[in-house]
Amino acid sequence: MSFRLKSSRRKKQSFSLFKSSRRRKRRGYGDRQPPSIAFRAGMLGAMALLLFGVLIFRIWFLEVISGNQYVAMAKDNFIRFVPDEAPRGIIYDRNGQPLVENRAGLAVTVLPAALKDPQRELAELSKIIQVPEADIQQELDQHKNDTYSSIVVKRDITPAMKSYLIERIPLYFPGVDIKTFPLRSYPKGQEAAHVLGHVGQIDQQELTEPRYKGYKNDAEIGKDGVEYEYDKWLRGVDGGMQLEVDASGKPKTDASGQPVELSSQKAIPGNDVYLSIDSNIQKATEAALQYGVNLAHQKNYPATGGAAIVMDPKTGQILAMASNPTFDPSFWVGGMSTAKYQELTAPSAHDPLLNRAIQGQYPPGSTFKAITALAGLQEGLINPAATVDSTGSWHVPGDPSVIFHDWAPLGIVDLHRAIVMSCDTYFYDVGYRFYKDNNNQGIQKWARIMGLGKPTGVDLPGEAAGRIPDPAWKQKVGQTPIDKMWMPGNSVNMAIGQGDVLVTPLQMAAVYCAIANGGTLVRPHVGLRVVDPVTHQMLQDLEPPLGPSAGLNPDNLAMVKSALIGAAQPGSAIGSVFAGFQPTVAGKSGTAQVAGKADYGWYIAYAPADNPQYVVLAMIEQGGGGSASGAPTVKKIFESLFHAGQAAPGQPVTPANG
Repeated sequence: MSFRLKSSRRKKQSFSLFKSSRRRKRRGYGDRQPPSIAFRAGMLGAMALLLFGVLIFRIWFLEVISGNQYVAMAKDNFIRFVPDEAPRGIIYDRNGQPLVENRAGLAVTVLPAALKDPQRELAELSKIIQVPEADIQQELDQHKNDTYSSIVVKRDITPAMKSYLIERIPLYFPGVDIKTFPLRSYPKGQEAAHVLGHVGQIDQQELTEPRYKGYKNDAEIGKDGVEYEYDKWLRGVDGGMQLEVDASGKPKTDASGQPVELSSQKAIPGNDVYLSIDSNIQKATEAALQYGVNLAHQKNYPATGGAAIVMDPKTGQILAMASNPTFDPSFWVGGMSTAKYQELTAPSAHDPLLNRAIQGQYPPGSTFKAITALAGLQEGLINPAATVDSTGSWHVPGDPSVIFHDWAPLGIVDLHRAIVMSCDTYFYDVGYRFYKDNNNQGIQKWARIMGLGKPTGVDLPGEAAGRIPDPAWKQKVGQTPIDKMWMPGNSVNMAIGQGDVLVTPLQMAAVYCAIANGGTLVRPHVGLRVVDPVTHQMLQDLEPPLGPSAGLNPDNLAMVKSALIGAAQPGSAIGSVFAGFQPTVAGKSGTAQVAGKADYGWYIAYAPADNPQYVVLAMIEQGGGGSASGAPTVKKIFESLFHAGQAAPGQPVTPANG
């Protein structure tokens, strides 16, 4: 009994436990219970501690790691840098006469941070200073990182612009100011404009060039001529000052009303450059060139311009270089207007911005015959005593259908008379001999030895190379199988400076320098020296060394020089232009033919003939020939060089060649 009772209790107890277990399961005993208040408080505390740690780290990062950066940014908000542009060095002629100097000019600046209504202010400012609004905005965009710096948007404003702006700046243009800047000035007017060049603001393309490494994007640089070539010497070191400004970007002032200056650095002016140009000779040369153009017009030739050069044959120094038509370099000061640029580049203006002396490429005509003569003598293809019968025409041996004409029937001529009378027939024969010669390129060889077909290396930018054609050139440029062939006519034409030969006036002047000085090649140049403007000490000698000897046989050279003296005397191809002129002149005329145009007139000479001091060249585009315009122009220049008075030039013989 007891046993059963005990068992029954166990069963009841077991059943009771089972029921309790089921109740616990039904109540979700295995599920999460809502967190207690203590647990929640712990979680919030941990999150607060984490956020506090992040905040402490950020403060440490800003103060310790990036502190200097933000201090600098904060300073930028109350510091304004006002640049002080360094004046460029002065450019002098050989005698110390200033050709380019500086003057104080006014420029309009814009402080972007101080603009209240940028769109309105810039639109109104554009009308006043006559600069397109788009150009102003482009200038500001290029300096968008210089928020607290003044940006120059117009240089060299007129007095009327200044007066108008000064009255309205405080109320209508709070971000606009007027500053004093150094601007280029030309005391000799347009004299030597092509040689001197001009300055202008650097552009984005130039900023990528190695020569302008480190330049600011608002730098003024030399754009052409001497200003470009010697920019590194002429440029100074800009200075400026740091001013304290208020929240609007306006400079703060002290008790006396002066701006609060935090620091300053004075600008260092550029160095001075002395040129080989003689201002008096330059002026006379430009006047003579204009005289030659006018003379051609009087003779009913179109004469669209020309070039004239005076050189020292012993050193290669350029004493004068003129190109006609010319321009006033002051047009570039402050930026040339669109209207003025269109005027200068119009077809009717005849390219006044082109420096014809170094960039114009022309057939040299009969001035080239001196080179042909030297080549024939040096190569042994010419016997000076041998003669040719000049009947007025010449044909290629074996092909009577190809006829070359002479300017006149001159009868029996030898080398001397052929140069004096500029006989084409004689030189046609020489050219054909070179064609038949196995070498076939003797003329090209000596033309290149004398410096043609490549730049002279003059210290001015933009020099053209010219062209000395040869069979390889013909093969390259020819359009048909016949065009690619070097024919007898190519050599014949080259012998008289026609066909595909192209030269610059400076190249031919250098050739005649070598003839005049006895056969030494020279490198034409305009730079003499760089001088410190304060100490007046020479910093750099700009004169290049003399070139090598051309290797001319003295006897051959003497034959050609003797003929050149005769070519300047009465009875020569130029007639009586130099009749009675002292000292004795040696020279050669050239009448170059250009398809569709009137003849170009050349004359190149040196004097005194027995001890040359000057080589003078004149070339008149469509001037009617060497005797019509070239030789009278050269005589005008010689008159000024030797103080021989201003007598009217002699009349040329008609008909005339050369």
